[in-house]
Amino acid sequence: MDYLKEIEFAGVTARLKRISDTLMYDARKVYEYLNLSIEPNWHLVFLLLKKEKQLSVTEISTKLKFSHPAIINIMKKMKIKGYIISSTDSKDSRKQIIQLSQKALDILPKLEKEWDEIQLVVSQIFNSEFLEKLANVESNISEASMLERLK
Repeated sequence: MDYLKEIEFAGVTARLKRISDTLMYDARKVYEYLNLSIEPNWHLVFLLLKKEKQLSVTEISTKLKFSHPAIINIMKKMKIKGYIISSTDSKDSRKQIIQLSQKALDILPKLEKEWDEIQLVVSQIFNSEFLEKLANVESNISEASMLERLK
């Protein structure tokens, strides 16, 4: 018996965390198996910068809805691996502008091929009904936080 399921709504956040942790662990294993020197979540940055060409750290954070410190952490690791280039914004010296490096652009077709395969596997785990329900949960959270609802 799974205690988190047994306690129903009291276990929701822990169950979501458990799923997230499992998927991140599995993604690391997949990347290792495919001999790709990237980490989970980096694909989001790769795809976003491919589309937008260059963005500030704040813009990346806003578009992905990740915390600013989380994006800074991802950027540091990607820069060490040589996948991104950062430069100071000409209008605001406090802002860093991020773009994909040539190394990233060169490996991107291979990564996209692998991400397509991974997406097929993920679609076997989740389905479109789940995605609709997830969007509903995200919408509910954006309307009012738990604290706002509690008050």
